[in-house]
Amino acid sequence: MNPASADQSQDLSVTPRLRSVHTITDRFSMANTFLIDDERLIVVDPGSELNVHLLCNYVQRFLHRLPTDIDLIVLTHLHPDHTAGVEALRSVCQAPVAASLAIQHLALEEQQIGKVVPRISHLAGQLLPGPLHHFDLFPPAYTQQIQLIDLWLEDIAGLPSHPDWRVIASPGHTPESLCLYNAFTYELLCGDTVITLSGGAPLLRGGSNRHELEETLRVLRSLRVYYLYPGHGRPILGWHPLSNADVEW
Repeated sequence: MNPASADQSQDLSVTPRLRSVHTITDRFSMANTFLIDDERLIVVDPGSELNVHLLCNYVQRFLHRLPTDIDLIVLTHLHPDHTAGVEALRSVCQAPVAASLAIQHLALEEQQIGKVVPRISHLAGQLLPGPLHHFDLFPPAYTQQIQLIDLWLEDIAGLPSHPDWRVIASPGHTPESLCLYNAFTYELLCGDTVITLSGGAPLLRGGSNRHELEETLRVLRSLRVYYLYPGHGRPILGWHPLSNADVEW
């Protein structure tokens, strides 16, 4: 199913709703945390504990709201530079953490194989500087990180209590990667599925399956997107921000 199929037939002159995404960046790790200003607040990829501190300050100073207004935390994937602040944020707002349903299957595969790699990956994730995580040096440690998650998200489904935001499965960077898309504001939060670190064209960087990555790009290009929010690098605003996106392999 194409989540934007109904939207594609709309006239381009239709004015979208005001965008609702705010970007909070930890300048040391260069990982972006996103705050969706809905009736209740959604945090996407809490990042480091410093990100969480900046986020809570932003909510109070600029939105004039309380951190307890956050009712959902979403993880686009399980690399530690995007998940390290989960417990700190959850202690402030008590919100549940949501992530891709695919993680359940990936964790089960790890348990069945009995690999040592996940434990090494988890340790390396804590020690490596944040900007290195987008190079896919180590896979996520699913058997450890699965304990962070309270709610499981399926492809094309709406976020719990926030149905305007749709989950788009986007394997490539990691098997469990997902994006969030709002067809009313034309906003796409893409985690590390798309990055703009180089300052040039949007880049999709794959880990193990080029076909999956190219299919993910095809799906994302089928969406009407005016606002693109990557996990690393600056947001891109434009009529077709993914038209010149490239796949690096």
